Amino acid sequence: MNFSEEFNVWKERAVDVAQAAAAKSKQVAAVVKAKVNIAAEEDKIRKAQIELGKLYYRDFAAGSEQDAAEYLPWCEKITEAKQSIAEQLEIIESMKQTCEACDGEDEEFTVEVAEDAAEKTEEAAPAEAPEAPQAEKTEE
Repeated sequence: MNFSEEFNVWKERAVDVAQAAAAKSKQVAAVVKAKVNIAAEEDKIRKAQIELGKLYYRDFAAGSEQDAAEYLPWCEKITEAKQSIAEQLEIIESMKQTCEACDGEDEEFTVEVAEDAAEKTEEAAPAEAPEAPQAEKTEE
């Protein structure tokens, strides 16, 4: 094998490695983007839950009946954010499937990212609305 042929072989290998690195960086970028989107949606959920709690407490403190129409927009925002999180988790899952087609070296990273995002989604899920506490009557 002469120098020119050997050079071409090494050049082809370098191009293959560069293409594989570019493809992997696109996958990692997609996963990171999905995680950022998930964090933004979780923030929306927290804010909506805070506003919903404020409304609920305002009605509770005033002793008035809860107005479902006033609560509904905040509940819808929470539902929309959860749907968006589910879509982002699907993107991460598709990246995991794509990674399984490769040699499997980076599979652990993708799996960890998906599991981390799933845990955050579960943490952000609102608990059932608690019963309003009854005011205790004090004897004087």
